[in-house]
Amino acid sequence: MDFLVSGKAEIDASAVIGPYSIIEDDVVIGCRTRIGSHVIIRNGTVIGKNNVISAGAQIGVEPQDYHFKGERSYCVIGDNNVIREYATISRATGEGSKTLIGNNNFIMTYVHVAHNNVIGDGVVVSSIAQLGGHVEIGDHAYIGGHAGIHQFCRVGKYAMLGAKSYLNKDLPPFLLASGNGAKVCGLNTTGLLRNLFSWEEIEEIKNVMRLLYRSERTLAQCKEMLEKRNSCQAHEFLKFIEGSKRGILLKENSSAVTEILSLS
Repeated sequence: MDFLVSGKAEIDASAVIGPYSIIEDDVVIGCRTRIGSHVIIRNGTVIGKNNVISAGAQIGVEPQDYHFKGERSYCVIGDNNVIREYATISRATGEGSKTLIGNNNFIMTYVHVAHNNVIGDGVVVSSIAQLGGHVEIGDHAYIGGHAGIHQFCRVGKYAMLGAKSYLNKDLPPFLLASGNGAKVCGLNTTGLLRNLFSWEEIEEIKNVMRLLYRSERTLAQCKEMLEKRNSCQAHEFLKFIEGSKRGILLKENSSAVTEILSLS
């Protein structure tokens, strides 16, 4: 026998499992999902349809977290994801808690997605990127290779974190950041155009960025102005800022008032 699949696992008949892979008891795998060789899928993992999981990946592994005491927790992966060789995705810490991966994501080789992460849809996480516990990645964000993201940090929708960067604050939506530690250095214009943002929408994002990063207004004044702007982009910035716990990433060489950008 060249693979070990528990008879208690719920595996759709159309799913394909490669040689020497291990599927534990409490696992669900949806239709047309393809599992490569030497893959390990641990208890508490739920995988949707049309996913491709390549050789050596380990899914639903126990959290690398001192707080984890063996409680029942989950790793839930949506549909149409590609998870490449030797990526590791942990299940959550906390009874009944979940690590959540959405749909249409591309998680490359040797990526580590830690416990209690929430990754949206259409996200790219490049090779060897390391995501700490409780990290949140918004839809269509891009994480560069070798990047590191500190626990509890968030990356907003359509944002990009450059290769070899270290992020220890929240990166707002639509922006581009890089460096160790990372600083905002502009808009993710390429990503916005690829996702069919109009030039008018991009100009609105630029206006919001100027307000937050180049003005001397207080936080209260910035929030008030964002509330008055009748655009989805301004409201996305406002929602992200109001939800920040670690503070918002500063702009490189910026003289912006700290109160505007740091909310912790």
